[in-house]
Amino acid sequence: MKKLACLWAFVFSLAGVAIAQDLTWQQLAQRPELWPTQCTVKQVINLQGATIQAGQKVDVVDFKGNEVDLKTTDGRTYFAAESDETDVLNVARDDYAKLTPKQRALTYLAIVQQKDLWPYKVVITRGFSLAPGKNVQVGDQVLVKDVQPGKVDVVSEKLNARFGVAMPATDLMAQARKFVEDDQAGPRLLAMQKEAEEKLAAEQKAQADKIKAVGRVALELEGKLINSQTGQPEPLDTNSLPRYVVFLRGQSTCPITRRFAPSVIKYCEEMKPKHPEFEVIYLTIEDMPETMNFAKELGFNWRTVTYENTTMPCVHPYIDGRIPQLIVMTRDGKVLANGIQSTAPAALQQLDALLKQPTN
Repeated sequence: MKKLACLWAFVFSLAGVAIAQDLTWQQLAQRPELWPTQCTVKQVINLQGATIQAGQKVDVVDFKGNEVDLKTTDGRTYFAAESDETDVLNVARDDYAKLTPKQRALTYLAIVQQKDLWPYKVVITRGFSLAPGKNVQVGDQVLVKDVQPGKVDVVSEKLNARFGVAMPATDLMAQARKFVEDDQAGPRLLAMQKEAEEKLAAEQKAQADKIKAVGRVALELEGKLINSQTGQPEPLDTNSLPRYVVFLRGQSTCPITRRFAPSVIKYCEEMKPKHPEFEVIYLTIEDMPETMNFAKELGFNWRTVTYENTTMPCVHPYIDGRIPQLIVMTRDGKVLANGIQSTAPAALQQLDALLKQPTN
C-alpha cells in the first residue's frame, strides 16, 4: 500500500507538471496575471544603438502576438523579442506549476468582481512619478479604496494622494492568491471596513451613553474650562454636575458688561450656597490676560473658556454679536433663557425662578 501511495503521488506530480506545460504562448498572452515580472534573453539581440546580451535579465512589459515587449532593468531600452528569444514562457510555466487550481483560475477580472479578495493594502512593485516631487516607490504600501478593471484605486498616506495604479504594478494578485486558498489570510478590505464600522459604532454608542449620563453641555466643556483669575484648568466636578449651565458673555471694555456683571456676581454669592445646582461659565471675547485682570478687578472666579472655544456647538448657535449676553440652559443643551444687553437681567430673573421652583 505504501508503494502504491508513492506511485499515486508521483502520478499526480506528473499530472501537475503536464497541466503547467499545457500553458501555451497564446494563453499566456491573454492572461496578464500569469506574466512573470522578468525573464532572461537567450541570444544576442542587436538593436539600433543598443545590444541585449544573451543571459541578460529584462523586465516583461506586454505581449503582442508572437512577441513579448521587454525593457532593460534600468528602464532605458524598450524592445520586442520573438517567442523563442527569451525564456519567458518557461518562467511562466514554472510559476504556473506552483499554483493551485483555484489560483490558476484567478484572473484580474475575477478579483474585480469578488470584493472579498480585495486586500486592505497593496505593495507597489513598480515605481513611477505621480507629480513633480511626488514619487511612488517600489515597496510603498498604499491603502486600497477600489478595484476596477485594469487598475487599483489607492491612497498613499505618505504622499497624501489618491490615484489609480495598474494591477500588475502591485502585489494585488499575490495577495488574492493567498486569500482564495486561506479564508483566514488578510488583512482584507471588507474585513477592515467592517472592523472600522464596528469600532465607529462602539465609539458612537459610548459617546451617546456619556452624553446621556453627563449631558451634552458638560461633555463639550470637557478639557476647555479654566479659572478666570489664574488661567489654570478647572474642570467641572463629575460627582456633582450642575443642573443648569449659565453662560455669561462679556468684555472688560464694554460699559454694559461692567454694569451687569456685578449683579451676577452678587446673585451668585447669595444663591450658590443654597442652590449649588447651577454653574456660571464666563464666555470671554478677549485674550486671557485681559480676562484675568477683569476677573480680579470685579472679584469673580467663574470658570471660563478661551475665545477660540466659544464656538462650541452647544452654545455657538445662540451667541449674538451684542454683549453682555446671559444664556441659561440645561446640561442637555436646552435653552431656558437668553437675554442680550437690556434683556440680560430678565434672563437672570428667569434663572432665579427656575432655582426657586419646588423640586419633586
